[in-house]
Amino acid sequence: MDPIGYSKEKAKKVLAKHGIDVLVASTPVNVFYTTGIPTLHVAPNPILYVLYNQFPTLSLVRNDGEESLIAWILYQSTSKFSWVKDVNGIASSKGAMENVSSKIEQWGLGTTTIGVESLMPRYQYEFLKNRFPKAKLVDADQAFLDMRITKSPEEINRIKASTRISETAISMMIESLKEGMTDNDLLQVAKRAIVDQGAEGWDHITLGIGASDPEAPGQGTVVKQGDICRFDVGTVHKGYVSDISRGAVLGSLPPGAKDTMDFMIRVQDFCVDNIKPGINAKEFNAKAKDFVKSQKKGSAYVTGHSIGLEVEEAHFFSPMKVLDIPFEENMVLDIEVWQPFKGAGLLGVEDCYVITKKGCDRISSLNKDIHVK
Repeated sequence: MDPIGYSKEKAKKVLAKHGIDVLVASTPVNVFYTTGIPTLHVAPNPILYVLYNQFPTLSLVRNDGEESLIAWILYQSTSKFSWVKDVNGIASSKGAMENVSSKIEQWGLGTTTIGVESLMPRYQYEFLKNRFPKAKLVDADQAFLDMRITKSPEEINRIKASTRISETAISMMIESLKEGMTDNDLLQVAKRAIVDQGAEGWDHITLGIGASDPEAPGQGTVVKQGDICRFDVGTVHKGYVSDISRGAVLGSLPPGAKDTMDFMIRVQDFCVDNIKPGINAKEFNAKAKDFVKSQKKGSAYVTGHSIGLEVEEAHFFSPMKVLDIPFEENMVLDIEVWQPFKGAGLLGVEDCYVITKKGCDRISSLNKDIHVK
């Protein structure tokens, strides 16, 4: 099979840029990215994820882009999912690290620069450190991000499919919304819609009713007339995620809600109109802040984050972090705008976009206004 998003040529350039001779992927998401083997928690059978503590799956990327895969010896289907030909079976966590080390030695890279993830388990890091005392172990998180931040056509197609499923789940929650329902009822509607549409599962289902905490649904909060309900859904399609948010209300909108939403949609539209290949994210963030101030509608939380195998791979711009890098063609990002609103916590809008040669194209399609039932 062909790689989904991984590119040998891209890997060579990224490793050269960071001065890394061999890269070790240890987290499920980066192992999946570099090999295609189903290590994610939403795999049809997430057995490799479940057994990660005993039989870790790891991969290595050499500075010329060549790869090696270390996997549980009883898993017999690597050839059905992975493009990596060099596969080594292991029966313990120590055996996994022995295999990693042997491959590094075989490649003659034991005294060079080894890139590891900051989330690598401590025992794995200590094993490499002790085995290769003359090697330089460096944080390779940025190298992985540099490889993943622009998407292949197949990755973009998977994100588009995930977006369609997320929007279907939101539409079905809005359609079923009625007085007396609970957040538990709405969660069941969303989960059923996600599975029925063919997704492996949900990355997140953020669900708020009125002033309830949208990050902690499932407490039995009851829908009442006038409550603004917030539905923020990300589904997983063949490993790739989306991120969409919409609002709905029973009866009529509270005073000021439409003006607030109109303001946030204008801010989002400003972002879309001004994000293009070559535009620096840090410089754009400053312009977005100026635009928000010019509207004289109060402050707003404006965020653009990369999406792909994770819903927030990196924040291009946000109140928390801003990257000093240019936007590039085939980056996929979520643009979200939020503002505090009385009785609803935060009110906002959130959509997925792909950067093309011409600018920022919207992937999602739902009407952005608060839906009134």
